[in-house]
Amino acid sequence: MKLRINHDDSIKWKIFGSFLVFIGCVILILWLFQVFFLEQFYMYNKEKSLKSSVSQINTYLYKKASISGLSDIVNDNSLCVTVFDKTHRYTMNSDESHRCSIDNFQYEQNLYTIELLKGEALNNHGIASMRLNNDSLNLNNKSIFPYEFFSNSYLFMQDKLSNYKNKQTNSMTYLSVIYHNADSMFVVAVSTMLTPVDATIDTIKMQFIIIAIILVVIAIILALYLAQKIAKPIIKMNQSAHLLAKGSYDIQFNAHGYREIDELNATLNYAAKELAKVENLRKELIANMSHDLRTPLTMISGYGEVMRDIPGENTAENVQIIIEEANRLTNLVNDMLDLSKLQAGVQQLDASVFNLTKQIEAIIRRYDKLLTTQDFTIEFAYEQEVFVYADVIKIEQVIYNLINNAINYSGDERKVFVKQTITNDYVMISVVDHGSGIEKSQLPYIWDRYYKVDKTHVRSKVGSGLGLSIVKSVLELHKAQYGVKSEQAEGTCFWFKLKISKDIT
Repeated sequence: MKLRINHDDSIKWKIFGSFLVFIGCVILILWLFQVFFLEQFYMYNKEKSLKSSVSQINTYLYKKASISGLSDIVNDNSLCVTVFDKTHRYTMNSDESHRCSIDNFQYEQNLYTIELLKGEALNNHGIASMRLNNDSLNLNNKSIFPYEFFSNSYLFMQDKLSNYKNKQTNSMTYLSVIYHNADSMFVVAVSTMLTPVDATIDTIKMQFIIIAIILVVIAIILALYLAQKIAKPIIKMNQSAHLLAKGSYDIQFNAHGYREIDELNATLNYAAKELAKVENLRKELIANMSHDLRTPLTMISGYGEVMRDIPGENTAENVQIIIEEANRLTNLVNDMLDLSKLQAGVQQLDASVFNLTKQIEAIIRRYDKLLTTQDFTIEFAYEQEVFVYADVIKIEQVIYNLINNAINYSGDERKVFVKQTITNDYVMISVVDHGSGIEKSQLPYIWDRYYKVDKTHVRSKVGSGLGLSIVKSVLELHKAQYGVKSEQAEGTCFWFKLKISKDIT
């Protein structure tokens, strides 16, 4: 099956495009905040600062009833202030070199507005204020100012930010009334100069265009570099993975990049190594199973032909050989079927409480009759009988396979030792042989379905050669603990544990 790859969806171009989109969003945000909304931000901050200054002046005059001390507030906040009382006019500028718009303010011409603020001040602890337009400073006393009230009790001129764009606007002014009583009242006009921002915006625009071009060029270079840096090892691994999928298990994944890519390399190399191992074991299994199947079939066919063609060879001994080889062939096929079912998870446990000790004794008695002529001995040691809750047929299969394995590798001593020990609520069954043992490096693999410690296949004396895989599958089906201990030239011990049943009814 040939894989179809859409090159338009290449990770390299997706990373490149995503990075460019990100840079474009950054440039757009900078443009909006640094250029497009600059004037609005400037006017907002100026108004906020002026409000705070007006509040300080009003509070000071209301408490002190004197203009002495206002110069500090005026100078600190760059203000122009004109204060009227009943008989005097006081003007204070933070910078005498410029002319403030409130120099045109006339007390007499704005009496109507002042009366409005005075009425508001009577209801607002003696203080009221409104913001004026520059064109409103010299209106006659018949003028009526539109206004709206805010939660802080200031009375402001209704004027949207859009009005600030009028190029004749060069200052921002507030008018306040501080009313103590009929004999004591201050009228305060507070103004701050507004710096024209058009020239500043033009300068920033030019700088921004230059900076944006530089950023875009750097972003393109960086995006190409990162896309290449990330995508190149992935593309290389993908090419190697195609070879792995075709069966080239000796392939090496050696692309280098970020930590995650290196970790993926290591994982794929491990997968390739394991697949190669499984493939080799599969080939060995086919060869070994072919040998095991061919041997009994050859003997059955050979003895059958002898009995047919040669007079006097139709003896009980020859018939027995044919029966034994047929049984061996049947056992081999049954073991293969059992192992496939166990590993596929289709076999279920038929658990019940039974006497494990008696069951082992019965199995060993059967072996005694089978191995009498071969000078084999099987010893069984235990202190007391135990009952377990398990599938009796499958546990018998485990014990048979462990004893068969011990017989096949028992060595010259020709003795197998079976031991039953009890620890807390568990019984442990150990099957020990005194053969050549297993190398420690081989121990983790002996339970594998295709694994064989001795690479030179020799026909088993007893059993099919699939015993340990069956043992592993059955014990895992019972959720039992199991393991192996071995020393070279000293033999091997296979063991498993089952929970002791208290119910022996």
